[in-house]
Amino acid sequence: MKTNISIKHINKLAIPALISGISEPIISLTDAAVVGNIDLNATESLAAIGIVTTFISMLIWVLGQTRSAISSIISQHLGANALDQVRQLPAQAIFLITSLSIFVIAITYPLAAPIFKLYNAENLILDYSVEYYRIRVLGFPF
Repeated sequence: MKTNISIKHINKLAIPALISGISEPIISLTDAAVVGNIDLNATESLAAIGIVTTFISMLIWVLGQTRSAISSIISQHLGANALDQVRQLPAQAIFLITSLSIFVIAITYPLAAPIFKLYNAENLILDYSVEYYRIRVLGFPF
């Protein structure tokens, strides 16, 4: 099998990966910019965004390592001209990651308050953190 490696081919893979990597921080920055301009409890709201963003980023990075492992396995098989041995792997990986994401949501959604108490959130910051997390996590597996 001949592999075609060119700048155009690399960009087809790299540009979507870059967009995927920066989408979460951009969403968090946008939320912080909007909430920071609200007069009512802006400090508490920004604190909640910081707490939730930290937690969601951790989840994304932990689950994202599965993607790196899959890419490594596929690359090894591509280099060994044995790509047919891993044809089902991408579909299985998508199913696994989506299933894990849904499982994480099912566990963390009702336990958001105890989780954010571990971040020392209390009172209004805890309430805002739980509320913000329950909104943001709905887009998590996708």
